Amino acid sequence: MQVFDWDFKAKLNINEPLTICLGSFETLHLGHNELFKIAKDLKQSYPDQKLAIMMFKNPVKNSQVLTKKAMQPKTRLYTLAMLGFDYVFLVDVNQTILNCSYSDFIQGLKINNVKNVVCGQDFRFGFNREGNIDKLKKYFNVYVANELKVNKQKISSTIINEFIEEGNINGLNKLLIGKYSIIVNSQKFNFKYPEHLNQLKAGIYIANVVWNNIEYHGLIFINKNQFDSNNNLQENNIIYLFDIDYFISKYQELYIEFLQCIRHINNNSENQISTNDIEIGKKYFISKEKMNS
Repeated sequence: MQVFDWDFKAKLNINEPLTICLGSFETLHLGHNELFKIAKDLKQSYPDQKLAIMMFKNPVKNSQVLTKKAMQPKTRLYTLAMLGFDYVFLVDVNQTILNCSYSDFIQGLKINNVKNVVCGQDFRFGFNREGNIDKLKKYFNVYVANELKVNKQKISSTIINEFIEEGNINGLNKLLIGKYSIIVNSQKFNFKYPEHLNQLKAGIYIANVVWNNIEYHGLIFINKNQFDSNNNLQENNIIYLFDIDYFISKYQELYIEFLQCIRHINNNSENQISTNDIEIGKKYFISKEKMNS
């Protein structure tokens, strides 16, 4: 999969005709998967076309770029690669991009050889959201995905953010295409929570941890006290692995995939990993191993 930085106007180094999924994709949830299924079906009908997707680095609300995001761009890119996309049009949203006219956006798609567009029913684009599906239909074959609801409620990034703040891993993993994940830099299995990322509620979580392309299993301790007296993030979250017996002595990038919450932390007296947490975590992986054997 090839990732391009795109400003809505640039001609990218792509020669093949494209089917593209349009949206901001702040998160990647089951509602978005309805778009992806349409795009993959189109691939069968147009085998000469490549699959592309537009993705924003940061969320946008009411024409304002938000500082906090639900998911890091890199974890979303991993998921898109797994889904089989050929190209990502990665947009670093700024005021110039927000002021781009809908006609310039359409021209940006045309010069990059877009033939088919897949989007949701409420997709809007361009300055003041003046662009709509009808305007796209004048230039492209447009396929609109049906809205997916769970318990009569539309799946949205708002719900995903609420679940993160609640520490609702089961809810997150039911709605997301992949497991809820973050990427951290760790030294001796301590890590600082990524800046500008909506923080998971303090607690003890069962997780898979990928380091140097090897998957390990253990617990993640999200500290109740994330900030020091100067309001800076502290390196006081802990990775406790069951199947490794040495420290990572220098900073390494780790991919953490959250599987289940053991408990949330509401006061300082319980703000640590307990022996009971460790036993629960070990039993979880033993039971998973038995199920897969």
